[in-house]
Amino acid sequence: MNSSFKAALLNETDDFSHEVKANATEEKAVRLNVYRNNIFMSLMDALADIFPVTQRLVGEDFFRAMAREFIRHHPPKTPVISEYGDELPDFLHHFEPVQSLPYLADVAALEHNLLMLTNDQEHSTLEHAEIAAAFDNASDPSQLRLSLPPNSQIMTSPFAIGSIYQAHHQTPMTNVIVKNSEHLLLSKSDLYGTFHIISKDESVFFSALLQHKPLENAVPNSETFDLGATLAKLIEWKLLTHITEISVLKR
Repeated sequence: MNSSFKAALLNETDDFSHEVKANATEEKAVRLNVYRNNIFMSLMDALADIFPVTQRLVGEDFFRAMAREFIRHHPPKTPVISEYGDELPDFLHHFEPVQSLPYLADVAALEHNLLMLTNDQEHSTLEHAEIAAAFDNASDPSQLRLSLPPNSQIMTSPFAIGSIYQAHHQTPMTNVIVKNSEHLLLSKSDLYGTFHIISKDESVFFSALLQHKPLENAVPNSETFDLGATLAKLIEWKLLTHITEISVLKR
């Protein structure tokens, strides 16, 4: 499909109706509309599959109307429809009808990030015994560099987007204080993108690890941060891929 024809379809104009094979102008318009509606329906279905929580938050009818408007302004850039919608969060930030739901864009961003992780590579991680051996054999544990999967990421939102996401996957839904800010650690585990809700201090620590800082420089300057408990979480979540000692690397 050439770009001009695609633009005519998604902008809902009849500029290319003369190229549709039919005996009458009216029949050409009907056939063009059928083709156009099929494309819109397919793309709206794809967006509903990618953003199920976003759809639940606004309702199916509203979501499909909103998706149609999004599609008109942001048609797919690649044939991989299963990854469509990376521009939806920004679209929602500026879409007037959802301004009463200021968290919606961040929820959509979370959903798309999880999809991208699901489609990304899953990295092998260390077993508990390997982690214990690395710490036991370290000449200076403070110089250990703990590596997380390289596609791990930190998300921070002024809203409780992680709790909102989880609530919409539970029956019955739990009550969520939407205005509570949240920090999330996203990764891929057991074939799917997943996340853990973490504290602000843990967010600082994990961000430092993702920047390849040693423990000495990664620990946040906070009296409430518990290094032991945080490392236990990384072990439980199986998110350590390598442990190396900087002093050994420099020899």
